[in-house]
Amino acid sequence: MDIIQYTPDILSSLTLFYNQLTADVPHCYPVKEEEFDIMMHGVTGQTDNADDVLDDESVFVAILNGKVLAFIHVGHHRYGDDREVHEGVIRFLGYERGERQAAQTVLEKAETYLKSFNVPKIIAFCSNARRYRYDFYHFKFAKLSYTLDHIQALLGHNGYIPRYCQVFLDWNNYAVSPIPSSLQVTLSVDWKEGYGQRPNCTVLAHLNGEKVGACESVCGGEFSSHPNAQDWVYTEWLGVDHEFQGNGLGKYLLLYSLQEMQKVGYRHASLSTECNEYLPILLYTNCGYRVVDWTYDYVKDIPN
Repeated sequence: MDIIQYTPDILSSLTLFYNQLTADVPHCYPVKEEEFDIMMHGVTGQTDNADDVLDDESVFVAILNGKVLAFIHVGHHRYGDDREVHEGVIRFLGYERGERQAAQTVLEKAETYLKSFNVPKIIAFCSNARRYRYDFYHFKFAKLSYTLDHIQALLGHNGYIPRYCQVFLDWNNYAVSPIPSSLQVTLSVDWKEGYGQRPNCTVLAHLNGEKVGACESVCGGEFSSHPNAQDWVYTEWLGVDHEFQGNGLGKYLLLYSLQEMQKVGYRHASLSTECNEYLPILLYTNCGYRVVDWTYDYVKDIPN
C-alpha cells in the first residue's frame, strides 16, 4: 500500500471511489469528474478565490495496486482581524469498509501535516462555510452522515468528539393543503434562478406592513447537477418573529411555500435542523416529513 498526495492523474479513481462510498448517503448523487476536480482546486492551486479554499490544502490517498482504499482532504483556516486564530480542517475523509488500516494511516499522515502549522484543534466535516465542505456532499448544513458509521467510528477511536448534530427530514411525493394562520398576514412570493433546473423560492409574511416571518427554499440542484436532485425542495430557513410564534404561522409559511413550488414541478421536500430543536422536529414530522439522516461534525484538541 502506498500513501501519495493528490495529483490530477488520479482524479478518475478518486471520483469513482467517492461515488461508491456515498451511494447510500441521503441526497448524495453521483459526481462528475469535472465537479470533483473543482473541489481539488485548492490542492492544485488552480483557484485564487480565497473564499472557496483553505490555507495549505492537501489530499492524502492510500492506494494498492491502482485501487483507492482511503483518502483524506485537509487544510487549515486563519481568521480574525490579524488572522491570528486558526484551526485545522478535515474537509472529507473516506475509506472502504474493511480497510481500517489504510484509513488510520492517511488520518495520521494528515494530522502530522496539520500539526506542522501549530493548529490548536482540528475540526472534521464542519458545514459552517463552503471552504470547510464539499459543495456536492449532501444538502447544505450536512455534516458526517450516520450512514458512514465506519468513518464516525474511526474518528471517535482517534479522539475526535462529536460537536454539533444536524438532523435531516424528507417528505417524498408531498401533498399539502395550507391552513392559514390565525394572524391576518399577507404573503408575498419571490422567485430567483439559481444553479438548479427549477427556481428558488422565498415566501415572506407581513403584518401591518412589517415582516414577521419567512420561509426560504432552494432547488436540490443548488448542490448537485444530477437529474434526481432537481425534483427536491430544500428549505434552508423557516422563521417567525418571537412575539408571533404559536399562531400557526410557521406551518402556514412552510406549507404555502411547498404548494407554490409544487406548481413549478417540485415533487419532494427536505429540510434540516439541529437535533435538539424538538419543537421544529415535532412540527415537521406532524406535517409529513420523516427523519432520514443524522449528521455530526467532530473536533479534536491538539496539545501544544
